[in-house]
Formats: sequence, structure tokens, C-alpha cells
Amino acid sequence: MKRVFIIIFLIICLTLPADALFYPGAKGENIRHLQIALYRKGYYNGVWDGVYSEQVVAAVREYQRQNEAYPDGICTYADAVMLGADIEYNELDEKAIILARFAANVCKKSDYITKLAVCSVIVNRVSSPLFPDSIVEVINAAGGAPPCEIPPDCMRAAYEALLGAMPYGDILYFSNDENKTYNNAVKHGGFSFYR
Repeated sequence: MKRVFIIIFLIICLTLPADALFYPGAKGENIRHLQIALYRKGYYNGVWDGVYSEQVVAAVREYQRQNEAYPDGICTYADAVMLGADIEYNELDEKAIILARFAANVCKKSDYITKLAVCSVIVNRVSSPLFPDSIVEVINAAGGAPPCEIPPDCMRAAYEALLGAMPYGDILYFSNDENKTYNNAVKHGGFSFYR
């Protein structure tokens, strides 16, 4: 079973969107356009290579500070448009940033599988008739996703969950209350995942 999960995990990693705008290490033409826009506004003086590098993160943070936004270094589509970047809208990117912010708030310093499992719970809820039918509504019902630092592994977990990764199947609930027990729960990283 573990070997099957690892193979599925690797396949999904290889199919992440190349033009994903939001997380460090992402590559693509959209990011090159973002670099040019950051340069023209005086935030960035690096190469226009289409790589969301630490230098791009620093430039986005400076833009955010000067525009009274939370300086997490993650550029939203709206930010890119405000900067004048000529990029294509990608709904997956917008969903991923909201989902990653939720995972960063809930999981704190948990391992990657825990972050992926939490993200997959939210995605599974969107498909369930028991919950609202959008990522934003499900996350708001679960307590929201206040601004915070978003680690790159939370972004990757969000993309993978949105692309169908489910480390523990079609689970709908999670809890990090170690004093509670749940029937048929899978325990991992201080969390219980259950139906």
C-alpha cells in the first residue's frame, strides 16, 4: 500500500502546473512576466528567467509591505494585475493559495503528509453534499485562513490535493485533539483523519 501511495505521489508531483505563480521554486512564462512587472515598479533587479526565486519572494514582500498587505511573499493573481504583469488567470492558483494558507495555519510545523492530508480533507468536503461547494466557503466554515507565512511545502500540498491526491482516501474530517478518539481513524503527525 505504501509503495502505491509513493508512486501516485511521484506522478502527481510531476504533473504540477508549470505556470503556477505562487510558490517559491515554480517556473514558467507567467513568472517571467511577474519578474518584468516587479522590475518596472522598482521592486526587483534580478534576471527574468521565469523562476520564482528567493529574490522574487523578497521583491513581492517589499511590494506587499508598501501596499499594506501581509508580507508573505506569495503573489496573488490580483497582486500581479496591480503590478501590471501580463499573466494568464489560472483558477487553480487562486484555490491553491487559499488552501495552502489554511494548511499553514492548521498544521504549523507538521510533516508534509499531514499537510497534504489536511488539504485533501478540504478538497473532499467541496465534493460532499454535507459541506459548501467551494474551497473558500469550506475554509471559512472551518475557521478561515488568516494571513500567515506560507511554507513552500504547504503550496505543494495544496496543488497536489487539488489535483486529486488523497493520502487517506475520501476522508472528510481531521482533528489535532490527541485526547479524543474516533472510530476507524488514521493517526498521523498528531492528527486523526476520519470519516
